[in-house]
Amino acid sequence: MATAAGGSSADNDTECSVCHELFKNPKLLPCAHVLCRHCLLSWLASNPEALCPLCRGAIADTKEKSRTKGWKEVVDALPDDVAMAALVESTRVLSQDHVCVVCQSAAVSICLTCNDIMCKPCGQAHTKYSVTRDHKMDDLSSMTAEELAASQPDHCSVHTSKPCELFCPTHGAAICHLCASAKHRACPDLTELAEAADKSREELSQMVTSLLTEEQQLEEAVAALERHLEATEKVMQEAVAEIDMTCDKLENSVKECRRRLKNMTLDAKAKVKDTVLAVKVTLLDHRGRLTSHRRVADRTTRGATNKIMCDVTRALRNRVKDILVTCGQLSVDWKSVSTVTLTIDVAAVTRIEKELSALGHMEVKPVSIGTRQVRRMLFMNQYGQLIDLPHQS
Repeated sequence: MATAAGGSSADNDTECSVCHELFKNPKLLPCAHVLCRHCLLSWLASNPEALCPLCRGAIADTKEKSRTKGWKEVVDALPDDVAMAALVESTRVLSQDHVCVVCQSAAVSICLTCNDIMCKPCGQAHTKYSVTRDHKMDDLSSMTAEELAASQPDHCSVHTSKPCELFCPTHGAAICHLCASAKHRACPDLTELAEAADKSREELSQMVTSLLTEEQQLEEAVAALERHLEATEKVMQEAVAEIDMTCDKLENSVKECRRRLKNMTLDAKAKVKDTVLAVKVTLLDHRGRLTSHRRVADRTTRGATNKIMCDVTRALRNRVKDILVTCGQLSVDWKSVSTVTLTIDVAAVTRIEKELSALGHMEVKPVSIGTRQVRRMLFMNQYGQLIDLPHQS
């Protein structure tokens, strides 16, 4: 596991949530959370249900686990978070002591090509040597990890000394001119890496916009459910109060009726609450996936090289499409979210009122609702629904 040499980026984005150190070989989970490869293997070894330790989302489905010989194959099949790896390296460089690598005096600048930090005289000399005269120096005090990561040169993964200047859509790889003439000669539509990166940047920006929009809609839906639950709680409190008032007037002859009404009311409340909470959990789960993928896309857009941006775009493209399709199909079925009202059979009310009035045990007071004078009684039907059915006086 990586050891943090100093502070990490904002919100500890570069720290693994398992080992709490800088990421080493970060892996991108299906839920868009990131863990060190070694931490992920250790987690899966002790938690074979293969759920993310942060959101309990599935890391691998049952079919995928049955096809592999062990967790190593599952973990290695997950995409590398190359944008996070670059950000971690930049964080490590900036968190080290600001001492010139040449003369050991206080460093004030950093080479964006070789990541060496230097004092002013050594930095000036660095740009005059024939080997390093093309290197660009920048102010160390104002440099951020994202800026440093985005400024790194793109080198070919095959010819490491050659810069990546082309992009092969057929193989989805950033390549140098030597690779283009040797291995990609038959590949059509070779484009400039900068042009491919611009398209990836635009696609990632659209991903961020779409994910943010869906995230906000889910948040609004969750807030609406919470308001509905609060309203239900208020109605139930009023219902219980009315039941108490009514049953107190019925004396001992209706104590058993009062007990049953309360129990049925609480059961109805539990059903409404369970329904709302179940929908809320689903929405929160999808919102978490939207947020995680949006943060990955946003972070990559703000602090990644062209090559890394293309790699991350390829890793996220289909997954984000699937997430957006799923979120587009989500909606709150308000018909399934029960509302609560109270009623009592009118004939039964009339009969009970007459019997109790004859005994002097009930006094019915009219209540004004609009222009009508009504009497309200509380009752719950056999389906667990509380209904308010005013009786015209």
